[in-house]
Amino acid sequence: MSFIVVTLEIFWFCFGGSLFVYNSSRRVSEALSLGIILALILFSTIFQVAFLLEIPNFAFALEALFSILILRLALTKKAEIKLIISTVKNFFFQHKVICSIIFICWVYLFFLATIIPPSNWDSMTYHLSRVLLFQEENSLLLDNVTTPRQAMFVMGADILTHAFLRFYSDYGVGLFSFLAYISIGLGTYALSRNFASINISLLTTIIIIGMPELCFQATSTKNDIFTGAAAIFCFQVAYRFLQVLNIQDLSLLILGASFGSSAKSTFLVFLLPFSICLLYLILTKYKVVDILNLLKTNWLYFIILIFPSLIMSQFWLYFHNIATQSDATGLSKNNFVKPSRMKGMFANLVRYVFQSFHLFPFDYIAKGRLNINFDNYLENLYKLIFEPYFGNIKMGYAHGKPYGFSIRLFPHEDYSWYGISGFFLVFPSLFISLIKGNNFLRATSISLISFMLIVCYLVLWTPWNNRYFNLFFTASGVCIAFFLTLIINQKRNSLLQKSLLLLSIFILISSCVLNSSKPLGGLSITEFFKPNIWLKTNFGQERLYYAQKYYNDDRITTFKTLVPAQSKVALIGGKNSWIYHFYLTNPNIKFEPITLTNFKENYTAYDYLLCLDVQCDLSDLNASYEILWSNSNNSRKLGKLISFSRN
Repeated sequence: MSFIVVTLEIFWFCFGGSLFVYNSSRRVSEALSLGIILALILFSTIFQVAFLLEIPNFAFALEALFSILILRLALTKKAEIKLIISTVKNFFFQHKVICSIIFICWVYLFFLATIIPPSNWDSMTYHLSRVLLFQEENSLLLDNVTTPRQAMFVMGADILTHAFLRFYSDYGVGLFSFLAYISIGLGTYALSRNFASINISLLTTIIIIGMPELCFQATSTKNDIFTGAAAIFCFQVAYRFLQVLNIQDLSLLILGASFGSSAKSTFLVFLLPFSICLLYLILTKYKVVDILNLLKTNWLYFIILIFPSLIMSQFWLYFHNIATQSDATGLSKNNFVKPSRMKGMFANLVRYVFQSFHLFPFDYIAKGRLNINFDNYLENLYKLIFEPYFGNIKMGYAHGKPYGFSIRLFPHEDYSWYGISGFFLVFPSLFISLIKGNNFLRATSISLISFMLIVCYLVLWTPWNNRYFNLFFTASGVCIAFFLTLIINQKRNSLLQKSLLLLSIFILISSCVLNSSKPLGGLSITEFFKPNIWLKTNFGQERLYYAQKYYNDDRITTFKTLVPAQSKVALIGGKNSWIYHFYLTNPNIKFEPITLTNFKENYTAYDYLLCLDVQCDLSDLNASYEILWSNSNNSRKLGKLISFSRN
């Protein structure tokens, strides 16, 4: 029941955000796209404020207050609501075939995001786990963690799942990623309409929303998709601000930038070139005195609207990190962030270009049904031409050895890239926009290309770096629309437009169906539904499906059976341990992450010891204890539950 209520509340906030920004100068698609992100910003701010005050339940009062304010806004904007509904209805019936396909895909992704339990490895170790740690400690400033990422990384996006996890149910936790995906689609269409026709803008939208990696992230619980949504948010309000000097878009620019930065630190890599380009465009369009007068005239509105940016700036987290860890962001503890020379940057750029040659779903079908592996051809080509020159420069390390460059594209959010359009449309469209576009398109292109190069410069190559480039590929839609306009209009090639449309629809449907972590079906016609995730999870009711698959034992249910409520459990785990399910299924148990050394010094303070992925050798401990459960030969991971009797 809580899942339904919270879902309705979230949609209500999205509705309120859309009404707030909608006016005659904005398209409905633009207002809806901005409104979704405003709703996410509001939820993120509410939850962060409540936890910083160490009164998490205060969020309920703030949510109720804003729900009432949205109702009041709706009552004063009845005409605008009718106009929005009418516009959406007319657009749907004018393009009913394409819109119906998109709608069906979006409905399916919605259910996939909200009903099927979360499965991502990073979410099990820290994205979702840290929210449960926040809830247990009633604070965002954590001292006891199993990995520094839980305490030190920015949390503007991760904290959103508190909306559902506060009820210790993970139905719906993927909804926010899905909404970011919807915002990307609507924002792409709205931006494209400034440079292209309705048909080309619609085609561009389908191209973007059908990108395999984006579709896979739309049903996940990681934070990468929010960087793309925040970038498109910033592009939309920047374009509008450059058309008309106004206080609302100036305020929204700051909000969007702060939200993106609070979602993932790599957004700052985009924000640097974007801010420089935007500042140049603003100063060439307006006088500084005009902007100052605008702020002076609307200072109260400006301060109220950008207040959330103070919270989302994460300055309080950076100060805490410096005080406790001597590291503001936690990135220095990440072995995959290391600046390099220009050769290292170009080495990674070449590697990512090779990986982005992604022919999904045709490569997946060819490999699965015809045993033709395009990845091997690309990998061999790289090793023949480039590896002798680049070698291991700028490569990440695992177990003391550098990764060997490999291309293993697979329909999974950790291994997929951005499809056919990612290679054949995004790269050329950015360069064409840079050469032939207007100032806004050039600024967009420079911002995205700079982002790509800086990431190549800073981040070591690993097989899973596809996630960092969500922003680069998904925010390029406006450049693709401009590129397609030049090609289709100059050659009057309607056949090309129809072919691209059919291909993009096919890729979109394939991305929805062939998600290997949440598959609707497989490649075999006769056994299409054998890998069906809905049947395997009993339509989402088996909430421990992924945990049992990961461990290959029943440690989660065994723990719940053996450990009574109100117990105090010391938790010793590795930096990559899946602690999520233990916290989720045992809300009345007090967990405390601790090191083995600290535990031995104060073991009498605990009732139980839970060890995950470590041996937990207690042979030198002068105490009586009982091993209640330990991993079997069939288990994939180490585990042990030990009981201590307090004297």
